[in-house]
Amino acid sequence: MPGRPGHWAGAWAGVATAAVVLGWLGGGPVTALLGLGVASGGPWLLLGARRGRAAAAVEAGLPPVLEATARGLRAGASLPVALAAAASGSAPTIASDLALVANRAAEAGLVTALDGWAAERPLPGVRLAAAALTLASEVGGGGSRALDGVALTLRQRQAVAGEVRALATQARLSAVVLTLAPLAFAALAAAGDPRTAEVLLRSPLGQACLAIGLGLDAAGAAWMARITRAGAA
Repeated sequence: MPGRPGHWAGAWAGVATAAVVLGWLGGGPVTALLGLGVASGGPWLLLGARRGRAAAAVEAGLPPVLEATARGLRAGASLPVALAAAASGSAPTIASDLALVANRAAEAGLVTALDGWAAERPLPGVRLAAAALTLASEVGGGGSRALDGVALTLRQRQAVAGEVRALATQARLSAVVLTLAPLAFAALAAAGDPRTAEVLLRSPLGQACLAIGLGLDAAGAAWMARITRAGAA
């Protein structure tokens, strides 16, 4: 998630407090507990929806870095200098990773630093990039071909992954509609007939039905998210 963790934690606490207060005013302690449950589960759903985005950002930033490093090698620069120049104009995640690699390379050597990077970022693209950079450190300027080849391979893989994600978009939209439809129907029914809201929020049977319905809806949303994420992986 972008930003500082403390800001997200504060926002989460504020939303949970508001949900409890509104639930208490709307239907008493049971509804307040339901509001707390919904507010508590929201961040986990958000994190699940954003799962894999950091890895995708790293993978997307690798080809430009490798190509820029290869150009630096062909211009006569050493690998550490070419890699540092390429990292300076890269995405923030890649820049921070390569800065850490540079710091470790000054202490333990570039090959050891690249091995550590591949171990800490267990992504196929990072492993390929680390292997190509290791080869370039051993063969010198001739390693630019390996870097260009790995960059091309990564771009082709990302293109295929983008097509798969595009094909999975319809399934994800259907999952969102199926998740929101029961909530929208309940809201419309309560707005059209105040007795529906009275039963759902104030009677024990209605509160039990509301809790079970929200739980099943959340379980269905998690299930569909898992299915669509597996299809797009």
